[in-house]
Amino acid sequence: MSLAALALAACNDEADEGVQYASSNPSIVDGVFTSDNMHFYGTATVTDSEGNVFTDPEAWFEFAGGRETLVIYMHKTRFAEKMPQLDMRIYRIPYTPGQGASLAFSSESLVPQVLLPNQVGGGYSYQDMPAYALAGVEGSVDDIVCRIGFTCNVPNLGSYRMEYEGRLLVKK
Repeated sequence: MSLAALALAACNDEADEGVQYASSNPSIVDGVFTSDNMHFYGTATVTDSEGNVFTDPEAWFEFAGGRETLVIYMHKTRFAEKMPQLDMRIYRIPYTPGQGASLAFSSESLVPQVLLPNQVGGGYSYQDMPAYALAGVEGSVDDIVCRIGFTCNVPNLGSYRMEYEGRLLVKK
């Protein structure tokens, strides 16, 4: 998957940013996700409970799913500068079809999953992290723009409000 991201970043007709953005979104038809995974590249802005702001200008979110639910992958995400990068996902969140190439989703609370080493047998798998429940999850895809917001309460570290906006990358 990392190689795919590098290949996408290498495609460059926007030399300033090093990535190629789509001009339309063929993956959503009449408000329904119908196609290959969508990759969005943009900025995540996180504000902690003390008002400190951390910005990740290279946030990469990926959408998979089907006609009724989405899986949202947050690749190498972090909520603070010193936090290690984690691969997280929101698994099977229902969405509401919108007009044309748009959809929206929301949930009062979701348990994210984190890609972690397996304790038995080696390898990695996504594992539920109930201690890091996400609250007030809201998001949308409106043609080529994705927006997501949620609050994550991290035990012993405080509350983090994450706001993300990204643009759809061209599929190669």
